Amino acid sequence: MSAQTATQTKTQLQQLAEFLLSNLSPLVKANDIDAWQENGTLILSGEDKGAEGYQVAKWKHNAVIALERFPHRRVNPYNLLAMVAAFLIDSHWQRDEYGLDDPQLDIDVVSKDHATVLIELQLLDDIDLIPDETGPVPFNGERYRVSLVPLNIAETVDVQQKGADV
Repeated sequence: MSAQTATQTKTQLQQLAEFLLSNLSPLVKANDIDAWQENGTLILSGEDKGAEGYQVAKWKHNAVIALERFPHRRVNPYNLLAMVAAFLIDSHWQRDEYGLDDPQLDIDVVSKDHATVLIELQLLDDIDLIPDETGPVPFNGERYRVSLVPLNIAETVDVQQKGADV
């Protein structure tokens, strides 16, 4: 989750699926959308993120979102394509840096009113650890739990120039 905040705890797949559902509702129901991961690669990192946290890996995987009973006559399928593209662009995830493939869609019309839509894309999630005495992950002689490492972002900067006459 490259464009992460301290409170962001959902996978990229969960975020995209929720985004689609919220923008297609009420025409697409929650029980008509399913999402899963497959064929993943664990990219080892071990990067010290400060705040006593580490990024131990990135999880690069193929993600699939299935929309059942997609009302292709009531919702222009190009709106769905635009939603997927807009979400990925707005997310600022490092797609190019990690060579992630562009999304592929398969639309299967099953009746005059409904279609099944499969959205397949590659995603990349950070696997971060933060200290937790009862955490399930032993690392560097300590116990950790999987969670995003909080980012400390400066809100102001005080710049002073030494030796200059003002």
